[in-house]
Amino acid sequence: MEKNGAEILLQTIQEEGVDAIFGYPGANTLPIHDGLIKGSIRHFLMRHEQAAAHAADGYARATGKVGVCLSTSGPGATNLVTGIATAYMDSTPIIALTGQVPTEFLGSDAFQETDIIGITMPITKHSFLINDVNDMKSTLKEAFKLTTSGRPGPVLIDLPRNVLAAKCTNDGEREFQALRKVNNGNGENQDQLEKIARALNQAERPIIIIGGGIKLSNACTEMTELIEKGQIPFVNTMMGIGSVHASNGFNLGFIGTHGFELSNRMVHQSDFILAVGTRFSDRSTSKVDEFAPLATIAQIDIDPTSVGKNIKADLSLISDIRKALIKLTPLIERKDRSEWLERIMKEKEQTEKRNSYFGCGQPGRFISLVQEAMPEATTAVTDVGLNQIWTVRSWQTKTPRGLITSGGMGTMGFSVPAAIGAKIGTPDREVIAFSGDGGFFMNIQELATLSYYNIPIKVIVFNNGHLGMIRQIQDLFYDNRFSACELGNKVDIVSVARGFGLEADRVTVDNPESGIEKMAKSDGPFLLEVLVDPGNYVFPIIPPGGSNMEMIFGRSD
Repeated sequence: MEKNGAEILLQTIQEEGVDAIFGYPGANTLPIHDGLIKGSIRHFLMRHEQAAAHAADGYARATGKVGVCLSTSGPGATNLVTGIATAYMDSTPIIALTGQVPTEFLGSDAFQETDIIGITMPITKHSFLINDVNDMKSTLKEAFKLTTSGRPGPVLIDLPRNVLAAKCTNDGEREFQALRKVNNGNGENQDQLEKIARALNQAERPIIIIGGGIKLSNACTEMTELIEKGQIPFVNTMMGIGSVHASNGFNLGFIGTHGFELSNRMVHQSDFILAVGTRFSDRSTSKVDEFAPLATIAQIDIDPTSVGKNIKADLSLISDIRKALIKLTPLIERKDRSEWLERIMKEKEQTEKRNSYFGCGQPGRFISLVQEAMPEATTAVTDVGLNQIWTVRSWQTKTPRGLITSGGMGTMGFSVPAAIGAKIGTPDREVIAFSGDGGFFMNIQELATLSYYNIPIKVIVFNNGHLGMIRQIQDLFYDNRFSACELGNKVDIVSVARGFGLEADRVTVDNPESGIEKMAKSDGPFLLEVLVDPGNYVFPIIPPGGSNMEMIFGRSD
């Protein structure tokens, strides 16, 4: 039966398991939007294309499936770029569909023509331009395969309007092989596994560093089994938080610039590190030449370009992480590590004396109260800034994929649209978006999306009238010279939220119980504004150029 390109596209992505698209229409995508009327794929009209990309990202992170966003050409496509880059840095599998001017106008500076392929090549695994309807299905199949294979990441498909409208009688069943980035490492190697296991078994002070690759490979259960069998304490990178139950007895917290003093100290004292699914970013290692000076380092990752990229690995294995852990765990000995664990407990007792509410002050207490009021299966989605650090330090993840945050890009405005995607993908779970006032203003228009679709997420806005993280850095490291960090408190956020049709309330961070109770009981979308003193920072922190052992605990340090 004859179909046009848009119909083939929708049929193909439905075959790939897509049930939701987050998008914004334009003239060049109208064949797709027309086709959506007749199909079962839900389209969520976001109020900005960047938010559509973040929603697809949140959907993918919450579900483990591929997220899909859609925009028109020109400004619609370029508005996706920040969201695509966010997904690329955090290895999220999303498909970005962009409308394009008809093929005969390509290169003519036509209305709303943009070379989105050239723009996105550095921030995608691959970008496709389909200029023949017969390639539609094959290209889409290849794109879905590529976005999830190896290290996941975004793939963009540019769709000229005449190709979407063109008729095809064979569903585009044409053999097509796209350029594919493949792993070129040493593959799964039993000898390397045995070397890693032997080094781990012989270690007296081992630590496992858990990165985001554990969640991406669906290896949370396998990682937990290895930790518990070997009695091995672990730390998380920011992206690794939520891979293993936070309260299983071996969790030391997350490492790095804004990490826990305990986790940084124990990594420094360890004699063996097994790093799984992490690229050792600068936010985790700080000063590279002083990171874990006593440790032999073994690294397991599916991406060969991440191994030894920032920290030299003494042992390495290029492998799917889940498969590697399944083979590694039987090789790990059940070993008494009481001496090492007791040493850690003594350090923990000392470090906790210096930190109130996870080093976050009243916001840490507030986040704990929120978690107590919500069901255990609640997903927390953070923005970027002090709110992010307060949340990742204070939220005790109890379920895989229970915390979602923008790590590599640190994208402000991420939380609300990503929370929308997470809720659409996991409707049976409660979803909370934590934001600061700065990040909240960047995608405030998505309150209209929440209201229109009645998406029952909770939005918490920490309002200190400032870009809090910038203020802290200027306070500590720029001799209290504040510049371009004050937002002011002239916007009535609660009234704005109500104007968008949401229930809303306002509390102070030290007296929040009534607002938390109202929020927890609400069946629909709810915004809770939390007034915070601008001097409520997060400590400890590593100063610029410092090592993970040079954390400071206040202005006088």
